[in-house]
Amino acid sequence: MDSGGKFLTFTSIIILAVILQGVLVIAEQRETPDKAAVEFARAYFWLDTSMANRLCKELGPSETANVVEEYLQRVGQEARSLGYAFDYMKQELYQVETRTSLKEADKAQVRLTATRKRAINPVFGAMAEVFALTQAHRVEATIDLVREDDRWKVCGRPFALTES
Repeated sequence: MDSGGKFLTFTSIIILAVILQGVLVIAEQRETPDKAAVEFARAYFWLDTSMANRLCKELGPSETANVVEEYLQRVGQEARSLGYAFDYMKQELYQVETRTSLKEADKAQVRLTATRKRAINPVFGAMAEVFALTQAHRVEATIDLVREDDRWKVCGRPFALTES
């Protein structure tokens, strides 16, 4: 009889854990302004073209200009002028913190603070972290977001994306 009670307890714990995991997965997929801001910031500093997916229509690709391509070209020119390859300019964000304030139902502002370090590739980033090979730089930015097509998108003047 005792083994039947243990089996029932073990089975109910497993079922509860599976249900809890499902709830957590669903909650993680929810679209939030801070999640959008962090996703954009990570892509921006990693020099990933996927940052365009988080830009509002105002900043997104148009017939006259593509701000992401122009930004990446500027970074490439800066890298060449310093004598480095484009990948040398990639940076990874660490210790990311956000504070969100909703302005309206479809507008938000996210205050992002983080530490950025040079990370040519993920292995270099991990080794640089362990052996303190790179300098850390503080990132503090306020990012404006708007809801478009049920997704939060970055608007305004994020980082140096739109500078010429």
